[in-house]
Amino acid sequence: QGFQEKEINGFALKQMMKKLQYATRKKRKEEPMYKLDILLRYTQGKFGYIEQLGEQEHNGCVISSIMAFATLRLTEIHRAKATRNEDGSWQLDTAVWKGDDYDLSVTFRPVSNKQICPTTWLASWFPRRSTDNQTKPLWWRGSRKKIASYEYLSKAVHMTMKGAGVQAKNSVTSIRKSSITKSIDQGASQQEVDRASRHKEGVGTVAVLYDMNLNDQLRERLTNFE
Repeated sequence: QGFQEKEINGFALKQMMKKLQYATRKKRKEEPMYKLDILLRYTQGKFGYIEQLGEQEHNGCVISSIMAFATLRLTEIHRAKATRNEDGSWQLDTAVWKGDDYDLSVTFRPVSNKQICPTTWLASWFPRRSTDNQTKPLWWRGSRKKIASYEYLSKAVHMTMKGAGVQAKNSVTSIRKSSITKSIDQGASQQEVDRASRHKEGVGTVAVLYDMNLNDQLRERLTNFE
């Protein structure tokens, strides 16, 4: 009878755990996805008016370009360091704190459409900073003399998305999703998508077996508008 009581208690505990897991489980739902081209066209249009952009709007365009071509999360971009290389490429060094923690370096090389290229937008961000601020962190706000907060950068990206006509209910993460969707629509292989997006199920092997910086071909295809 004691054994039966253990079974009953064990079953009751399982049922309680199931209810707790259900209550705390992250809900996944389908959401309407906009085409990445909408955002890229808007960013392209803003390129001709860079000098007229406010600080936050400029940040939004830079980050949107980075997210579109590297599928980095905003948290990863927020803590990134940027370095310009002699060949005109830019390297972002950051850390990924989701799943298996690891350091990440992403190299952007110029693509054919300079007006939406991350290298162009990154290069445009530094001239508006004073000489004393050139060595400050990437998202240094000269007007406030401090590093931009995550919330500030999130609002900057939402500003760009709104200007492009993206519905307000779409999150900043939707840029990453739209980029992956476009790559798949253009015929990118699962291996290419996993490498470019650092998919959690593939990152353990992808990060070791492949050069994560060599996504040039995939990024070039993203510049093609309909």
